[in-house]
Amino acid sequence: MEPEKWSETDPIGNYDRLKFLLEIALNNAGRANNLHEAKGFLIEAQSYFKGLKLLREHREELYGRLQEAFAGINRRIDEERLDFEYEALSNYADLKPAVSEALRQASDSADLKEAWESLLMIQDRIKAARLLRENRSELHSTLQQAFETVRVRRDEEKNAWDREAQSNYQRLKHLVEQGLHQAEETHEYKETREFLKKIQSEFRGIKMSHPQREELYSRLQTAFDILGKRLDDYFRNKKKNWAVRMQFNVSRLSADIYELQKSIGQDEANLKELEDQLEIVASSGKEGEAIAGLRARIAFLEKTIEHKREQAALLESEKNGLQERLSEPEKDIQH
Repeated sequence: MEPEKWSETDPIGNYDRLKFLLEIALNNAGRANNLHEAKGFLIEAQSYFKGLKLLREHREELYGRLQEAFAGINRRIDEERLDFEYEALSNYADLKPAVSEALRQASDSADLKEAWESLLMIQDRIKAARLLRENRSELHSTLQQAFETVRVRRDEEKNAWDREAQSNYQRLKHLVEQGLHQAEETHEYKETREFLKKIQSEFRGIKMSHPQREELYSRLQTAFDILGKRLDDYFRNKKKNWAVRMQFNVSRLSADIYELQKSIGQDEANLKELEDQLEIVASSGKEGEAIAGLRARIAFLEKTIEHKREQAALLESEKNGLQERLSEPEKDIQH
């Protein structure tokens, strides 16, 4: 009911209307989503008392009820504030040591990634926690200091890593250029290959940027390729070098023996499969072309396996003969 509708000559009517509005306000306050909203309904109801003509006992009755409602809400607001402050101080007491420890780790931890992840977790805890404004500000400030400490240390480590990587690059670049020159010019093939392998081992675990590593490794591989081609040319041009030819023949015979043994294994598997098929067909009591065909294929495979075994034995004997000759002091392939 709007204020202008109140009567200036009917205090009983004003009482009834104000009582009705007060009941509504108290009911709304009881159903409000939060205490501050509830208090707003009471403040609105309080405004109706100003300048309203009422009997003294009626005013005291209604105003008393309103003040009692105010007192109840204010008491609950104070309780909520006290509960919040207790929880906030408890959260602060819990978070402060964690933030201090995070600040220490930011300065001392050897694992900066782990330290950074720890800071992020604590940051999330602070965001989710109920805290007094000044305590939240303090924790946030300390945490930001820790973040900055990790950033600075990370930059310092990166700069140190970059300096070491550049130094490694210059050192290896000199070695790779030396190895490339030797691969192109020298006739000391064995020593040059060992030198290139030594350079290759230098790449393991060394700090260097990926593009620089790829650059040098590519040039080192070029040196290996050049040396390998020159060595192949040397072998081809030195066919009279019996040690090279004998070793090649041993490798060839080993490969042939391996292929024969592999083929024999496949044939034996096929033979077992055919024998199983024959057993199944024979046990079924059927005779005729199927059994005859299987027996013929089995006989052919048995002969094939026997022939391949004889070939493998001959090749093995030939290889053993070559290895006996190679057991003599090997001739140097160098000039």
